Amino acid sequence: MIFSIGLRPMEGATDVNDSGSRSSKTFKPKKNIPEGSHQYELLKHAEATLGSGNLRMAVMLPEGEDLNEWVAVNTVDFFNQINMLYGTITDFCTEESCPVMSAGPKYEYHWADGTNIKKPIKCSAPKYIDYLMTWVQDQLDDETLFPSKIGIQPY
Repeated sequence: MIFSIGLRPMEGATDVNDSGSRSSKTFKPKKNIPEGSHQYELLKHAEATLGSGNLRMAVMLPEGEDLNEWVAVNTVDFFNQINMLYGTITDFCTEESCPVMSAGPKYEYHWADGTNIKKPIKCSAPKYIDYLMTWVQDQLDDETLFPSKIGIQPY
């Protein structure tokens, strides 16, 4: 079975170069939340409740907080965590050792973003992850989706 992930980035997303990569071998978190900001306080609240063992409490919107800001802070944090996790396996999943993005022998993933790559393409697992992480980073950097200024509503 073949799955195509057809993600459509918003207009103005950055192009991925011909090699499918604009990043180094290991991903590094690029979206930082400034210390002392309101978003930083929300992140600290999320980190404190996440260790409580109560997942429902960890994801619950804190009283009096803006839902969009809460979702944005947690989305950026999740992306940064995934970047770090992926960075730990880059030496073990290479173009040679992982020539296809798959979930076992029966499931294969092909990449398409609907803009730069319209028709799904077969690619190695590292290239697929690079395409995906680049696409997500572009979404996080898009001010119309994730405004960096407090109180600005996304479109």
